[in-house]
Amino acid sequence: MDALVSDPPYGLSFNGQAWDDTAGFRESLPHVDTARMGAPEVFEAWCTAWAAGALQALKPGAHVAAFGGARTWHRMVRGLENAGFEIRDQIAWLHTTGMPKSMDLAHAIDKHHGAQRADRIVQRSDHDGVLGATRSVLAKGTPVTEDAARWEGWGTALRPAFEPIIIARKPPAGSLVLNVLEHGVGGINIDGARFAQGRWPTNVALDAGQADALDVLTGSWQGESLSRKFPIFRFEPKPSATDRPRAFGVSHTTVKPLGLMRWLVTLITPVGGVVLEPFAGSGTTIEAATAAGFQVIAVEKNADYLPLIRSRLDQ
Repeated sequence: MDALVSDPPYGLSFNGQAWDDTAGFRESLPHVDTARMGAPEVFEAWCTAWAAGALQALKPGAHVAAFGGARTWHRMVRGLENAGFEIRDQIAWLHTTGMPKSMDLAHAIDKHHGAQRADRIVQRSDHDGVLGATRSVLAKGTPVTEDAARWEGWGTALRPAFEPIIIARKPPAGSLVLNVLEHGVGGINIDGARFAQGRWPTNVALDAGQADALDVLTGSWQGESLSRKFPIFRFEPKPSATDRPRAFGVSHTTVKPLGLMRWLVTLITPVGGVVLEPFAGSGTTIEAATAAGFQVIAVEKNADYLPLIRSRLDQ
């Protein structure tokens, strides 16, 4: 195969999903002794395992574009290197849709002391949505204990607005020129991935919200908005049904912008090439690749997501 474009699990136990949890990774490593490994090491071993399989499937010189989580991407990078890939670059995807997953320290301290805030208001959903049952804090309430008052306003995490996309390459067979001539892969499609009136592709990509914020802060530069210097992909905070398909009551929780996936596929896949997607999910990579004229071989462990993929291809 000529390229791999995927959004694999990040190893963050996202929303309690088994496919992103240490226990799930252990189950996928029956031939690896993970008994003495901590969660980060298990995730790295799992990344090494899927990367090793990808290395066997890809042609010499073929590229990988894989998303990672800000806290765990280094483990995925090590996994790719352990499997034998070369790390070539990292694309920073900046977006405005991230949800902060932070503990309110002051409230946690009140709970620790057994104190309840009478003026705290929490709204809970009465049904499971795309992200499962949700809760929103409408009013934090007033700290009850002195310890809580001391830590009012403190949390444990920033709002995520950046996801790294690792660009790796299977080592070429011999010189890069000979590899390209023999295997048809090894370079990246600069002209095919140009944007904004033919600009050279960058390793920073913005969503529309980040682009607008950048332009507000910087104004214009050389007669045009600064965001025009970077690829821009539109992805609304509440995606339409087209962006986030739903079939038989099932939807996927981590959907990437179709425009971004199509740009990545075009960047690293030769014309008429075959794209490997080992974590198909709702099928964004499949739709992006087929729309761009590529063939796709995709794998998805969860059969519940197959109707989502079919709904994309039936559009």
